[in-house]
Amino acid sequence: MKKYNNISIKKILLAAGCSKRYGDKNKLTENFKGKHLIQHIIHTLLKVFDPYELLVILGHDSNIIKDLIDNKDIRIVNNKKYKNGIGSSISLGIQHLDTTVQGVMIIPADMPLISAKDLIKLENKFITHNCKKVVLPKYKYTIGNPVILPKSYFATLKNLKEDFGARSQIKEIDIVKVDCDIGTIFDIDTSKELAKANIMVKV
Repeated sequence: MKKYNNISIKKILLAAGCSKRYGDKNKLTENFKGKHLIQHIIHTLLKVFDPYELLVILGHDSNIIKDLIDNKDIRIVNNKKYKNGIGSSISLGIQHLDTTVQGVMIIPADMPLISAKDLIKLENKFITHNCKKVVLPKYKYTIGNPVILPKSYFATLKNLKEDFGARSQIKEIDIVKVDCDIGTIFDIDTSKELAKANIMVKV
């Protein structure tokens, strides 16, 4: 993708959850199009972003998931408080940003149908608004993920707790919506959803 000088947008991949609704297995270790689910989303990200732009937050089964991440240039942080919910993972990610970062793209690891095309579209929209707006993907009438938030939200995100995600803190006036594909609203919570994803749109 086109690179913009002096603009730093960190991609925080949330991969710490317990997969409670999925069953006994960790869904991120399951097969999706010939790769583990965690590998698939990372490989999609690496089609358009450099490894140093990624920050992966692990928690449940951290040692297992870490071994599945085959690019050693990607920074990995272990959330020891992952049982406190998604807010704790987002907060930890924000705490590990350096001062030059102007925005964060927050990406759930269980959304394998997110396309490289939509990732580019979302980041370009954020940049065209001078890295000041919150950028949300929209499929038809449904808001999805990933979301991009500007630096002005970092202090708020750092204080997130329990199972409250970034979207709970967004002000309507700051929002810019971008039309995207169905992959931005399709997450994997059950084995049936994984099977459905395997036969859906290729990304």
